[in-house]
Amino acid sequence: MRTALLVFALLAAPAFASQTVWKWVDDKGVTHYSDRPVQGAQRIEISVGSRADSTQPAPTSATSSSQGASAQSTPAMTGYRDFEIWKPGEDETIPNTGGAVDVRLRFDPALRPGHSLYLYLNGRLVEDFPGNALEYTLQNVERGTHTLIAIIQDQGGKRIAETPMVTFYVRQTSIAQPPVGPALRPPPPKPRGQ
Repeated sequence: MRTALLVFALLAAPAFASQTVWKWVDDKGVTHYSDRPVQGAQRIEISVGSRADSTQPAPTSATSSSQGASAQSTPAMTGYRDFEIWKPGEDETIPNTGGAVDVRLRFDPALRPGHSLYLYLNGRLVEDFPGNALEYTLQNVERGTHTLIAIIQDQGGKRIAETPMVTFYVRQTSIAQPPVGPALRPPPPKPRGQ
């Protein structure tokens, strides 16, 4: 039995990939993610389908196979190709935005009927995110390290597709760390008597 499971896992490895992520909340209420185990962290398995080889036709999903031979081919795992958050970029630092962060998503084909798009900031659902928007501006994002993940779910709540996690940094000026530079220096004092 174990041998059969091992053979199945080895055969499935090119089609499916899995990544373990560790999630925890610190004493200040900030959610963190890591690829290494941390004491008290929750283990999360994120599965990602591989891209189909461009020389072979992609397998069709159950929905498209019922529509006949003229239906478009889609990846077997998700039905969506190139699902990603492209803005902000991975490890991007966003300076002095007053807490506003522009988010841009892309995927192909367009969102199917009955499917909904959700955005998670630091592991929490962004409540006012419109369920079909490819562009959105997060408001009041505090200074520090943040993560974004977007998912697509069907009507039954089943997760159809998930973006890779994007980590970005918000840098805001403060009294403790005021902005510096030649344009921000005060003018030199005027000589007395003028």
